[in-house]
Amino acid sequence: MKINANIVSIVLFIFIGFSIANDEHQKKRIPVILDVDGDTDDFLAILYALKSKELDIRGITYQGDGWSHAASAQNIVDIVDDIYSNKNLPVILGSDYPLCGSNKNPDTLGTPSCSYQTSAPEGTNGKRDSDLLHGLNRQLRLSTRLWYDAIKGFNLTEDFADLIDSTIEQTGQKPTIILTGPATNVALLLRAFPTYSKKIDKIFWMGGALDVPGNVFIEPNNTRAEFNIFFDCIAAQELLASDLDLILIPLDFTSKTPLNLAFFDKLSKLNSFYGMFVYKLLSIIRATWFGGESDFLTHYSLWDPKAIAVVKDIGVAKIVSNRSLAITCNGNPNYDGQFVISSNLTKSNFKIAIDAVVSNPIEDSPFFQDFLNVFNYD
Repeated sequence: MKINANIVSIVLFIFIGFSIANDEHQKKRIPVILDVDGDTDDFLAILYALKSKELDIRGITYQGDGWSHAASAQNIVDIVDDIYSNKNLPVILGSDYPLCGSNKNPDTLGTPSCSYQTSAPEGTNGKRDSDLLHGLNRQLRLSTRLWYDAIKGFNLTEDFADLIDSTIEQTGQKPTIILTGPATNVALLLRAFPTYSKKIDKIFWMGGALDVPGNVFIEPNNTRAEFNIFFDCIAAQELLASDLDLILIPLDFTSKTPLNLAFFDKLSKLNSFYGMFVYKLLSIIRATWFGGESDFLTHYSLWDPKAIAVVKDIGVAKIVSNRSLAITCNGNPNYDGQFVISSNLTKSNFKIAIDAVVSNPIEDSPFFQDFLNVFNYD
């Protein structure tokens, strides 16, 4: 049987065109490494990032010096192996204690002695709840990989460097790091491999409070610090002193769009597996919030997922340059972890997301719309 040459040409043209378009789509995806500390909104950020088509998640580095313990890395493995199935996404266990904690090892860690991670509560809405995702981790689709099999060895700095190198080799692009916890892992990487700052495209960091109150409720006299900076202010100082391209996403930005009842109503109507999971998780936090429902709806914000939204560049933020800031870290819990004006300019290309795009009603704001759209499918 003879095949019409014109038909073959048309089919071949369509196939080549589709392949080129698909390649271009793949190139446009941003290669990302997530560095998290395992609080509940870190897991929401992981889910949001993994399910966002704009991002190509290359691996996750995890630390236990914030709002969870290292063993909850299993939750991350369960999630990534479900959403990024058959990819064996690297999950790298990082530091269990901050650089700001010289009492652990005075010869190698930063000074002064300020192991503030120990001040994070273990109980209600504290570390144990984050470890268990408020009991909902049993409802995840469980992976056959155990966390100690998924983690590439136990050498953070070498594994982190290898992940950066493999990302560049496989994608042809430098990775963007989205940092949603203390800066300990990144600071340790740069201590061991200083030149790797040149192999990172950008770091987007959810952290800090500039012109709004902080959130370190465990130190009531410290009204201007934010937890991710406070937990390891030495690491924060080192990032600011580096030559990284650093974009800060402070409470000034993330607190402008707190959760509200209308958002909960829309979230409750999602029928996807992770849509329902997110609704259950936020509902438990809402029901157990230490300040009660009204305080929750006034103050609880999807802080870390909003960092993901800024990276996706979906029109949620205005970013400005500001190199005249410094971070306090002198061993005084009433003062450490604060951003202050400095006459010495930072070395980093330091920018800040300051203006959140907020619609009226607030649940129609670009971030909420995208968040709901991402979780509206399996």
